[in-house]
Amino acid sequence: MEYRKKFILQTLVILVLIACMFYMAINKPDIVYHDTTESCKEDSLQKIINELQMENKILSDGFDSKEKRYEEIIFEFGYGIDHLKIYQPQAYREFHRILSHKEYFSREDEQDNIKRLEIPKW
Repeated sequence: MEYRKKFILQTLVILVLIACMFYMAINKPDIVYHDTTESCKEDSLQKIINELQMENKILSDGFDSKEKRYEEIIFEFGYGIDHLKIYQPQAYREFHRILSHKEYFSREDEQDNIKRLEIPKW
């Protein structure tokens, strides 16, 4: 008899908890979105000041940070050619064939292209 009372009590508690969770899921408050456009508006003069400061920072460096320096481009070119030579030999041959404007690949054309593409050291 005692076990039956505990069982009924536990079952009622679980049912009440499930009912409460179901009620909270149905009646949860709507999400209110705040209009942030008015709170984020800047004075037009402040915008111009910020733009001029950014432009000054870019000009003081001597180049745009989105641009790449000449040495970086040359390094990437050399790295790409080395990658083709090691991992894609057919593409490497095609590169030299196209570069020398020939119909077929030859080692002489490859040597000429390497000499022509060699960058003089300053």
